[in-house]
Amino acid sequence: MEARPVVAGPVPGIKGPLCRADVLAALSRVIDYRPTPAVPHHARVAVLASRMASRLQRIDRLDTFSAGLVHDIALACDRRDLLTCLPNLEEQANEPLLRQHPLTGAQMLATVPDLFSVAEIILDHHEWINGHGYPRGKSGDEISAAAQVLRFADTVDFVLREQGSPELIPFLDAVRARTAPQVAAEIADVGIEVLGETGFYAQLLSAEDVALLVESKISRLAAYDYVTTDSEVTGLLELFAAVADAHPADKTGHSRRVANLAVLLALALGLPPDQTSKVRWAALVHDVGLVAVPKPLLDKPGPLTDRELAEVRRQSVKTHEFLASARGLEEVAAVAASHGEAFDGTGYPHGLLGYEIPIGSRIIAVCDTYDALTSPRPYRAARDSALAIDILVRGSGSIFDPEVVAAAVPLFLICGRPRESWPAKN
Repeated sequence: MEARPVVAGPVPGIKGPLCRADVLAALSRVIDYRPTPAVPHHARVAVLASRMASRLQRIDRLDTFSAGLVHDIALACDRRDLLTCLPNLEEQANEPLLRQHPLTGAQMLATVPDLFSVAEIILDHHEWINGHGYPRGKSGDEISAAAQVLRFADTVDFVLREQGSPELIPFLDAVRARTAPQVAAEIADVGIEVLGETGFYAQLLSAEDVALLVESKISRLAAYDYVTTDSEVTGLLELFAAVADAHPADKTGHSRRVANLAVLLALALGLPPDQTSKVRWAALVHDVGLVAVPKPLLDKPGPLTDRELAEVRRQSVKTHEFLASARGLEEVAAVAASHGEAFDGTGYPHGLLGYEIPIGSRIIAVCDTYDALTSPRPYRAARDSALAIDILVRGSGSIFDPEVVAAAVPLFLICGRPRESWPAKN
């Protein structure tokens, strides 16, 4: 299928047009982040799946590409290492969390406007045509061609991770044998043909080439597939929040709670609607860079050394790096990445002083601290709201903007501990 028609008009609060696939590509970089460089799993699967889809006219190439970018998002929210610990697909089927991840991932994507068809592909991407896949044991024609394409591309990536970079012909033989019970012969034939295209196999072995191929796919398939509503921006960025809050797991719901408090505080401060939306979006993604911080540091019960603290604070730089890679999210990225700045200029990453710090960042700093204090951690119990408010007041003028703290105190006294969803979703 051809690229979708142009839909004009940026969303208020977003600078310029925001491409949906660009945001999903940024999310895939968060999901695929590892401290040691490697070819990213989701990017490689997306590139191969979309190239296969271009040869199968009945498949939507953009939906298939998008599904490839985020197909294992549910595992990023639970056990990022589980697929690599259990590379054998039959072993995976016996692990409850793995059996569930296509369902959970599909559920997450289905809540985002215009991504329902992507969710349908993700739902079935571990089904096998012989009926031995999961989660629902579908077989044959019950499985869509797009889901089979994603299954084939996913398996190719596993074979490459098992075998390194084998010679092409033995590699194709291994892929053919592995995918025979999983996908229809027609799908496998197309996949083998694509892998045999001159130079393409070598590109799949290079992280830099795969990144370039992702960019090329976005420009050819999705350059004008714009996000057009603030609800879709929110839905997309809530996916980032879910991944960020799973690292560490005890922070589940943190980013959404901070976002809900930040909206309330922005309203109390009289911010206009577009700024309030921007504050909410930045709050949802303020901790995305935590995926780059070693988990032992995040769970450490005692005080951090100067070196450890510097490593944790790197998360602000990574937050900006992840988000700013999606054109249109630059301002949101800047606000999110500046929530560690202090009003007296002693914060990070840039040591901004006072009103040099974006108002959204100053709001998020207060809400982030309040939620962190009133939430339990493995190394301490949750503080009560009165104590948390007292800590905010004592930090007013040094760490926090006094005006923001003054507006927050009466709100937090009424709210108590923030809830994850405010108001409750329908």
